[in-house]
Amino acid sequence: MRKNTHPVYSGALLLTITGLFCRLLGFYYKIFLSRAIGAKELGLYQLAMPLLAVGIAFANSGIHTAISRFVAKSSSAKDGREKSYLAMGMCLSLALSAVFCIPCLLFADSIAAGLFHEPSIKTLLYPLILCIPLECIHGCINGYYYGLQKSKIPSIGQCIEQVVRIGSVMGIYYITIHSGLPFTKFHAMLGLLLGEIAATFYYLNLLSLSQKQIRQKPSAQVNTTCKDLLSMACPLTATRLLLTVLHGIENIMIPLCLVRFGLTNTQSLSIYGIYSGMALPMIFFPTVLSNSIAVMLLPSISRAKEEGRNYYIRHSITVGFFLCMFLGFLCSFFFYFFSPLIGQKIFANEVAGIYIRTLSWLCPFLFLGTTMNSILNGLGNVKDTFFNSMTGALIRLAFIFFGIPLYGFRAFLLGVLCSQVVSAFMAYLRLLSITCKKNA
Repeated sequence: MRKNTHPVYSGALLLTITGLFCRLLGFYYKIFLSRAIGAKELGLYQLAMPLLAVGIAFANSGIHTAISRFVAKSSSAKDGREKSYLAMGMCLSLALSAVFCIPCLLFADSIAAGLFHEPSIKTLLYPLILCIPLECIHGCINGYYYGLQKSKIPSIGQCIEQVVRIGSVMGIYYITIHSGLPFTKFHAMLGLLLGEIAATFYYLNLLSLSQKQIRQKPSAQVNTTCKDLLSMACPLTATRLLLTVLHGIENIMIPLCLVRFGLTNTQSLSIYGIYSGMALPMIFFPTVLSNSIAVMLLPSISRAKEEGRNYYIRHSITVGFFLCMFLGFLCSFFFYFFSPLIGQKIFANEVAGIYIRTLSWLCPFLFLGTTMNSILNGLGNVKDTFFNSMTGALIRLAFIFFGIPLYGFRAFLLGVLCSQVVSAFMAYLRLLSITCKKNA
């Protein structure tokens, strides 16, 4: 048992350390941006980000997870097909990114004006769209190494991307300030692209070292490898794409519904910028631990299922539940009592502190939902994760459409909490149901 669980703990620890480092940098970066471009410009910057999320969901999210699961399964079976899954997944992902990116580049004007209702974000879309194929490369290679339970390479890549992104934006900021030029949201988006480029050079260098091995794989395995990946990637991609689209609708509709509540366009974008650029990143900061555990659990659970180690699966569910609730409530208490100080001293914004206190009770359910859904994916129950996530998304949309116009932004904050509680416990109860059936 110790041999099988050790890679999960060591990998999760490494990813947690890396995630903490990157989130500390990202946290400082959010503070820097909020002061450099203001709440409204930060809101416009965040408003464009759902397009990146949709592109990644369409081109890579399902393939990335499928690579991780099947590489873990192949490694356990020792059939030597790990590299084939990486090569096939990379081809599929880049092809899908081209299908998504080319129309977006050609119709950027229409997307900015018609979809986002903000023609001014057109300039943000070009560097943002170019990030998508680069993210596909990262995702496939990361999925491969996660499947092998080797988290060192993804950790290094994540650090490179974050350091170059933040460093380049700050460099541009000081250059523009000393030159008497304005620093805008476009410069922040340009930094995102530069970070992706730097990380891509790192990953392609690794890929070139193993390119010969990939090409030597028997062609007879191509069809089987493709079918394996698509069998999991298709439902996962459909799930995450739909959820990402719904999340994008949330982001677009929140400012519009705030206007219906009686606020001006500037006020609504400022509130959205405070929520998405200040309060939410703070609440998500401690989830680096649960995310790291979830990433390493998926291939580990897949191996356990392949080897028939049902005790390991039951143990992971039980330990995961109590650990998530314990750590989550510790974070909740911290944010609840220190939120005014965080808002005033860190963000210089009292409203951010109010939002952080309201969202503080999200923490245990964010931890629980991430971990339980990762175990479900490791078991191959992608339909359950879709249903859980879809339920949460629909709850949030209901609060946006019907709650915000009547009660303002606090209705949405309540909806976020309700949706996360419901979807997290649905995942946990589903896992209990599955393990009870196996015991019977």
